[in-house]
Amino acid sequence: MEAWVVGGTSGIGAAIVEGLQERGIQPLVISNDARVGQQLGQKGIVFECMDLSASGVEIAQQTISLLGQYGLPTYLFMSAGLTREQAATETSPEDWLTLANVNLLSVAQMCNVVTKAWLNERDFEAWRRHVVILGSVNAMRPLSSQGAYSVMKAGLHAYAKCLSNDVAGGKIRVNVVAPGAIWTPMNESLFLNDIDGSEKRRVIESSLIERWGHAREIGDVALWVALDSPEFLTGSELVVDGGHVVKR
Repeated sequence: MEAWVVGGTSGIGAAIVEGLQERGIQPLVISNDARVGQQLGQKGIVFECMDLSASGVEIAQQTISLLGQYGLPTYLFMSAGLTREQAATETSPEDWLTLANVNLLSVAQMCNVVTKAWLNERDFEAWRRHVVILGSVNAMRPLSSQGAYSVMKAGLHAYAKCLSNDVAGGKIRVNVVAPGAIWTPMNESLFLNDIDGSEKRRVIESSLIERWGHAREIGDVALWVALDSPEFLTGSELVVDGGHVVKR
């Protein structure tokens, strides 16, 4: 499988899968959503179930197994994510651990395993192999209402910069795409009690482009980074947030 999409059953990950198919690239979709995975299988899309809340040892072992089964990908898209609408001080130890595993530690384990395999097999086009990590503007402008999630995304951005240095000698690229407020099932779930829509309007008004972003907009950027961007682009954070971070 030329491209692996972790978190490819929903939101931005699903948009990346759709875009890859349009480009004639068959993805391996990795997610914990077995129900959607079964639906993808009926459409001829290869799916593997993985729970990123598992321990790092388990994630590393499962990733090694996938490499043995499917071979080395050319592109690795890390799009899985999980949030809790809680201040950092109100987040339970259990939730801290779950958010750390899903948003940071499992991502690092998967990327470590894949990039080490790439480094051990040097017979490939220079700078073509690429890790694209979906971060968040919360890493740059933390939301107090999603404190632990913001912390993990900040750590993820730092990890991506470290990884880009670690693999540059093997002519491998690593970049982060940092979305703003995107209307995905994960974000939609945060507004179930927003009966009058005031919270949704507050989010919209926090950006220069006063609307929610679409998953496909972010997916298209991630695909451009992986497939079409110049090789001089690596170790970067591409912010796609409608002007949220810069708005005064």
